[in-house]
Amino acid sequence: MRVVIKIGTSTLTHQGGFVNIRKFDALCKVISDIKNAGNEVILVSSGSIAMGVAKLNLGKRPDDIATKQACAAGGQCELMYLYDKRFAEYHHTVAQILLTAPDLSCEDRHQKFDNTINRLLALGALPVI
Repeated sequence: MRVVIKIGTSTLTHQGGFVNIRKFDALCKVISDIKNAGNEVILVSSGSIAMGVAKLNLGKRPDDIATKQACAAGGQCELMYLYDKRFAEYHHTVAQILLTAPDLSCEDRHQKFDNTINRLLALGALPVI
């Protein structure tokens, strides 16, 4: 069975953007168990902007696009590091897939996305989008 799990920012972080370690660890444990049961798992995750706010010591979520993008850039590193570290504890390999709207609306790009995600799943990886 293929399972797609969406995790929102408020599930991963405290209000100030810092990681909610207890929830993060529990989610990775449950998701690993689902994968260990023989399921293909795709993880769709938010949280990069909030984690970037904390990492860059901004104190609150920015309003302007440039600062949001800067937060996302810094926070995405943190987010993927945590996923990689936690899932490795359960012997699962994560693979990050970054998407833009044209990746799904353009037929050629959509096919490439499908090919990539299907190949990652065939290799036993846990794609994080």
